Amino acid sequence: MNPTRFAAAFGFGLVVATSPLAHSDHPPMLNVFPGDLRWANFPILPKDIQLATVYGDPSKPGPYIFRARMPAGTKLWSHRHPDERLVTVLQGTYRSAVGEAYDVAAATEYPEGSFYVTGPNAPHYSYAVTDVIVQEQGIGPTGMEYVHAEDDPRKR
Repeated sequence: MNPTRFAAAFGFGLVVATSPLAHSDHPPMLNVFPGDLRWANFPILPKDIQLATVYGDPSKPGPYIFRARMPAGTKLWSHRHPDERLVTVLQGTYRSAVGEAYDVAAATEYPEGSFYVTGPNAPHYSYAVTDVIVQEQGIGPTGMEYVHAEDDPRKR
């Protein structure tokens, strides 16, 4: 596994490992309330972005759901994931586009309640116009790899 992808998957796993939702032997109905979420930062992401796993384990095979929250003005540089991502904007206004070059003016603006899908390995980037919470889901194992190594926050 690519070291960057491993680090991202390992980081997601840490969120899951501290969550009561990490195991698959849950009751017939699994409930997750906002207070159940455990938000955390990860070195592979800009410092203002926090993640919380809602369901599953993104580092392992199978479905997963996580939320990302970030303040207005946060940029996430062009990157890829090995899996398809289904993204719902739960709060705020978010801009995102497919491409290797970061161009926020060319990105589509997604208001609260919007949904989009990013294909596997598609380079894409985003920008938080306002304070944002997005929910992403996919089929693991997943990871993250920056298109341009210099955009990786761990190298700054």
